[in-house]
Amino acid sequence: MKRLGVAAGAESPHRVLLMLVLIAAAMPVRLASSVPGLRSVSVLDVLLVVAALTLFVDSAFRPLDVGYRGLFALLCLPAVVCGLSMLWTQDHGATLRATIVYAEGIVAYLFVVRELGTAPPGRVMTYIKRYSYLVIVPAVLLLLRVPGFAPEEAGLDPGSTRYLSYYTRLSHPVLGPSNNLASVLAFFVPLLLYWGHVRHDRRFTRAGFVALVAVFCTFSRGVLLGLLVAALLAGLGNLVRKRRVGSRVSGKIAVAVAATLAAAMLLYRLNPDTRDFFGSRFSSANVFLRSQFAVEAVGKIAERPFLGYGGGAAPDEIWDLARVHNTYLQQMVYFGVLLGACVSLALVGTAVFFFSRWRTSPVARVVGFTLVAQLVVFAVESSFEGTVLRVLFYLSIGLATALVRASEGAHADPETRMSKVPPPAAPPSGARRRDTVAPRPARRPDPHGV
Repeated sequence: MKRLGVAAGAESPHRVLLMLVLIAAAMPVRLASSVPGLRSVSVLDVLLVVAALTLFVDSAFRPLDVGYRGLFALLCLPAVVCGLSMLWTQDHGATLRATIVYAEGIVAYLFVVRELGTAPPGRVMTYIKRYSYLVIVPAVLLLLRVPGFAPEEAGLDPGSTRYLSYYTRLSHPVLGPSNNLASVLAFFVPLLLYWGHVRHDRRFTRAGFVALVAVFCTFSRGVLLGLLVAALLAGLGNLVRKRRVGSRVSGKIAVAVAATLAAAMLLYRLNPDTRDFFGSRFSSANVFLRSQFAVEAVGKIAERPFLGYGGGAAPDEIWDLARVHNTYLQQMVYFGVLLGACVSLALVGTAVFFFSRWRTSPVARVVGFTLVAQLVVFAVESSFEGTVLRVLFYLSIGLATALVRASEGAHADPETRMSKVPPPAAPPSGARRRDTVAPRPARRPDPHGV
């Protein structure tokens, strides 16, 4: 696909607003905790409003760049369904907030796609690498108990077990406990490792290992399961296609396993809170509790199977069922069986869309497996229902879309240049081409020397 208006390999200008949005997305500090119609307003919300204004102004001069139309339609479908549920919701305030969150996510996607629409693939990956580090740094500072990086969860008692859990495993002061941090970072681990491997660039390989170690130190079982499933599927597909596993890949897998295990052991030995908490990660209490949520959610779906209770609404004010730790079941609680299934299929369709483009861009296949990992996470966690996490999911898809488009442009440019080279002129009628003249036979030496 040809990218208009930009020469191949041209450097794009420094994007200050994009970098500010990425910084705010990595640390979305709350500016106000009680706003009419909203629970809170963060610095990310303010910057996304500014981004929306720039998109509106741009739309007056040129068509809005939506990336891929099919993908954009899939991303808009949940927002449309959520907005329509205002007609039958049990909680208009909660549904309005959920619709606003979807709108912010779409703005984040469009803004990233526009800002990186003319960037080469390496530049897009640089922004992904920077964003990954920006997300990890506050989590490390929280674990080190640096002042100013304490948990900012509203209404959280410093003496509660939930508050102390922030310090037992790698968590984020603003994004939330470890599962939230792991969900955000897991999106970029495959991309960073793949890019470092195929480009032989240690900076991206190092960033991928750091992100993988950070995910492992969250001890998030659902996210680790998602990454493992995606890695096994990718490895199986690669083995079927190439019939072998390269030595470089095997070596990096061994390094990744060793690094993650070493980091977990250090965290266990150096942090007393981790030792106290570690045993609970292998108990079945949490699994039993979530299974109870699922059973109760199915009962509520049976009571209102056609339209549900409205986006973001708690069925009959049972707030535990506003997040049942299963995204697909949650959509049916919100929107009924039919519309909920449509929203779930839209999420699955994002992965299918990128798999469909792997022939034009090899990195699209990696994005597809990355989304497979996210889909597995959605089945066991409520990360998609998080107010900030949903916006970050859309922002991450925007980064992935910009990368795939840039990669397709880089592959198409050489072909475009070759297509512009005129073919050699045909020789005159009856004339012989120089490259078709038969070679002269080699002269045999005279045995008599004459």
